Amino acid sequence: MSFERVMIKLNKTLTCGCELGEGLFVKNDKAAWVDINNNYLMVYKEDNLVCHNIYNKPSVVYNITENEVSLGTDVGLTIYDTIIKQEVSLTDTSEMHNIKEYRSNDGGFCGTHQLLSFMHRNNPENNLGFIYRVSGETISLIDNSLHIPNSFIKIEPSKILISDSLKGQIWLYQLDKMGNVAEKTIWAQLEPGIAPDGGCLVEDLVFIALWDGAAIAVFDKDGTLLSKLELPVIRPTNCKFDKVSSQLWVTSASEGLSEKQISFYPASGSTLVYDLELQPQC
Repeated sequence: MSFERVMIKLNKTLTCGCELGEGLFVKNDKAAWVDINNNYLMVYKEDNLVCHNIYNKPSVVYNITENEVSLGTDVGLTIYDTIIKQEVSLTDTSEMHNIKEYRSNDGGFCGTHQLLSFMHRNNPENNLGFIYRVSGETISLIDNSLHIPNSFIKIEPSKILISDSLKGQIWLYQLDKMGNVAEKTIWAQLEPGIAPDGGCLVEDLVFIALWDGAAIAVFDKDGTLLSKLELPVIRPTNCKFDKVSSQLWVTSASEGLSEKQISFYPASGSTLVYDLELQPQC
């Protein structure tokens, strides 16, 4: 289905003060995200926001159950119990790369395959990152060609969009049945100075947060930019759609902003919740 207009209206602002809010996951009126810099996990349910301190540095939330949150962290996959406040590591990436030099950055699912990426902590410009496929306790490297692997938006059962935030590029990956890369093509190239970050699929539209762009970009599935949704934060980092409430959640960062930028974008570091309306094309 084609859509003539995409409209958002701010419903609420969750002032959580994240330096680097990221890794958003939304499901059935519950949401969770992380502050990578401060090792925080934010869990929102029943109109209540709770901040948990995580031992391992988190970067992405994969799932939320009643008491547990599945996370991607700098040591691999972990499960955090929000009741007893206990963190259990499921995988160990220390034999895959130097975990002191690399941290996890983003991840997602493509078909039955769980993916987790890593970037160099201090110098991604001169060091390529890693994208792993995780199956149980087994971790396999599937790609080592992007500096800052990001986005991880599944658009078809075996096709996923993965960005290189450093280069402003969005790539379309096709995985085979084993979860290996069968094909990889450039899907979109952003303008200089704007970085593609996290995003989601809404109907047949691809929404991608634009770091330093103060907007969510809306693409069709072929990679054509259709519109931009302006935001009151200059560094949106991720967006996810809640089908139950028809709301678009957006995380953001205050990391690296000047006092002048903060004055222009005082909501930076907050998580924004928008009512989303798609108007079908006649």
